[in-house]
Amino acid sequence: MKLFATLFLLLIFSLPSYATWSIIIVDPKTGKIGIAGASCTYNCYGIGEIVPGKGAIIVQAMSHKGARQKGLAMIRAGASPEQIITSLKDPAFDYEKQQYAVVTLNHPDASGTYTGTETHSFNGALTAFGVSVQGNTLTSDNELRFILDAVLKGQKEALPIDEILMRALVAGSEAGGDKRCGDQRATSAFIMVAKSDDKPHKPYLSLQFFGQKRGGMNAVLLLQGKYERWKQKHNH
Repeated sequence: MKLFATLFLLLIFSLPSYATWSIIIVDPKTGKIGIAGASCTYNCYGIGEIVPGKGAIIVQAMSHKGARQKGLAMIRAGASPEQIITSLKDPAFDYEKQQYAVVTLNHPDASGTYTGTETHSFNGALTAFGVSVQGNTLTSDNELRFILDAVLKGQKEALPIDEILMRALVAGSEAGGDKRCGDQRATSAFIMVAKSDDKPHKPYLSLQFFGQKRGGMNAVLLLQGKYERWKQKHNH
C-alpha cells in the first residue's frame, strides 16, 4: 500500500503542470509572499514556487521545469524581475510556449511577465504594485481584469494575503475560468503563502485540489471550502 502511494505521488509530480489563471502577490510590509492558480488540467500545483523573503515565480502554459529552476536561482541571487524574464527568453526553454510571471520583494513596483506567442487565447497578464495576474485558455479577455480588481479590492480592505488570493481565484472562476472546462471552470486549484522566515518548500499555508473529473465539481470552490476550514483552525 505504501509503495502504491509513493508511486502515485511520483506520478502526480512528474506530470506536466499547466495553468489557466494564476496570481502572485508580495507584501513588502509583512514580507509575506503568495501564489495561487487554477486550471482545467489534472494538477497545476507545480507551476509556481516561492523563495521566502525574496519573491516568487510562475511558469505556466507548457510550464518548463528548467525555466522555473533558473528563475528561482536568479530570485535567490537578487536579480530583478526584468532581468529574470529576459534570461528566460531562451530557446532552450521553448519560451514561446511558456507564460512567465516574476514578482520580488526588492522590486515590488516592477513585476515581470511574458506571454509566449504560442500560448492559447484568451491570454495575457496584468500587473500592479507587488502583484501579477496572468492566464491563458481563458473564456474572455476581461477575465484577468476581474481577477486583478479582486486583488486590488482586497488590498484596499486590508485583507490578509491568503484571503486576497482566494478571492482572486474565485473571481477568475466567476468570470469564466478555463474555457475547456465549461461551467465547471476548473479541475485543479492551489493556494500557497510563505512568511519571510519560512523554510524553502515549507510555506505556512499550502492547500490544493487536483484530479477532479470533467463535469464534476469546480476545484476552485472545493479549494475555497478547504481554505475556510484552514482559516477557522488558525483563528484567521
